[in-house]
Amino acid sequence: MKTFLNLPKFEEAQIAILPVPFESTTSYKKGTKNGPKEIIEASNELYLYDPELKIEPYKIGITTLKEIKKLKELENLKSDKFIIALGGEHTITYPLVKKFPQKDLSILQIDAHADLKDEFDGSKLSHACVMKRISEFNKNITQVGIRALDKDESDYIQRHKINTFFAHEKFDVKKILKTLKKNVYVTIDLDGFDPTVIPDVGTPEPAGLQFKQVTDLLKEVFKYRNVVGADVVELCPSKNSELSAYSSAKLVYKLIGFKAVNSTKNQY
Repeated sequence: MKTFLNLPKFEEAQIAILPVPFESTTSYKKGTKNGPKEIIEASNELYLYDPELKIEPYKIGITTLKEIKKLKELENLKSDKFIIALGGEHTITYPLVKKFPQKDLSILQIDAHADLKDEFDGSKLSHACVMKRISEFNKNITQVGIRALDKDESDYIQRHKINTFFAHEKFDVKKILKTLKKNVYVTIDLDGFDPTVIPDVGTPEPAGLQFKQVTDLLKEVFKYRNVVGADVVELCPSKNSELSAYSSAKLVYKLIGFKAVNSTKNQY
């Protein structure tokens, strides 16, 4: 399997890219299991210099781990590196978040969907239920870009005071930032973006977020909070999905850049 940016394995790397081609409960478009491979392949077309950050983020050290295909294996994952997991369906976020200490931890969810269903298609652990399952042990959830949900999910948000910022509302980075605790786990469902930005996703929704909106938010989150991990999920490659794969790879490289400029170990 190719590696992110085609870099050789590097044991001392601070960043670890973890491919998780898990797909079990997708309900609309199938093929999210192919997402990690396409993102990694597209990463080989990226420019290494970030003119916004004025650094070459890869110099922080990036390695690509062996892919994991089962949720149980994610639960047992141990690493001293900053992990960015590539899905696969959104269900992978559940075990990734659960392994962190929950005290002072917020989950920042970029998404079109609330994912707060109690069950979906007979499953209580599906891509449509992942945030509901997480909320059962940590309700410090901030959702951004939401524009599709059921009435039951809306009631749950109000009842449990979930911090939900809908796509039709004014995008306010400072307001979003105030809802986040000291430590933050970032989960990005690519359908949070408008389909003109990333069209190839498992469950597309119109009227979504723009690339710069999301990266401006993430830049501030990495600057003012301790981001402990991240995942990018739900890329569903099609025959002509170069735009989606490339934009997803660039998003991952942006995450690496934000981590690099805010790392106490970095040399920039």
